[in-house]
Order: sequence, then C-alpha cells, then structure tokens
Amino acid sequence: MPTDPGTSGTVMLGRSVTLQIKIRENARPLIAENENQLDQALHRATEEAQNSGTFGAVRIEAANGNTITMVVGGDETVLGFDYGHLNPPYYSSRGQSNVDEPLLRCQLMFQHHTEFPRRYVIPITDGVNAVRQFLDSGELPTCIKWEQG
Repeated sequence: MPTDPGTSGTVMLGRSVTLQIKIRENARPLIAENENQLDQALHRATEEAQNSGTFGAVRIEAANGNTITMVVGGDETVLGFDYGHLNPPYYSSRGQSNVDEPLLRCQLMFQHHTEFPRRYVIPITDGVNAVRQFLDSGELPTCIKWEQG
C-alpha cells in the first residue's frame, strides 16, 4: 500500500478515510465516514452560517492529521490545506481572479474573524468536490488548483 512520507499513516486507495468536521470551536466534531455523512455535515454548517448571517469556516481533519479549512454559507468558498506535520508547504485554493479585493470575510468555527483574498475564492461545487476527494484519500485534493503559501 502506498504511503505519504510526510505522514505516519497509510493511505488505502479506493477506501474512504474518517473525517472529523469541526463547525464550532467548543463543540464536538461531526464524523464523516462516507459521502452522505460528509454532505450532511456540510449542509448543517451551511445552514448555521446562513442562519447567523455570516460565512463560516469549518475545519475538516483526516485521521492522518491532514486538514482542510472550508468556507461555508454561500455560492463561493475558499479551501486551505495543511499537512498533519504542521510544517510547510501550506496551500490555498486558487480561483479565477488575480486580485485580492473584495476580501471574503468569515468566522472560523463561528468564533474568529478571518479574511481571504479574492484570488483564493472558488465555486462551492468545486470546493465540495475537493472535500469529497479528501474523504477518499486524506491527501491534498487534485481536482482544484492550489497556490502554495
């Protein structure tokens, strides 16, 4: 089985990994072991963002420690990817725009004000597809463009 030298876990191709979705900082994470559970968790986070009148950003962690941060609550999103070893490289989704303004503002886990440059904004459908790919591997999704930061 292939392994990622940057992590201690083994990646099994063709099988889903368990994801922990953290919507609120002080709440227990939701668990997703399949696409249906992942979609339900993202729907719940989106509803919470829409009900609060602000975009939210959730943290999605794989068993190997790799993490995606995803903005929810609208037709657009930003994804951030960090390896579980917490060292560079770090990645942000790369959208169509080459400008920073207007910034996309959100609340990370509905607690911390966060802003993202416009160049990192992608359609929500692309973001959901990337998170689904993350569910399959726990690794950096390849279905979207990334910018290393």
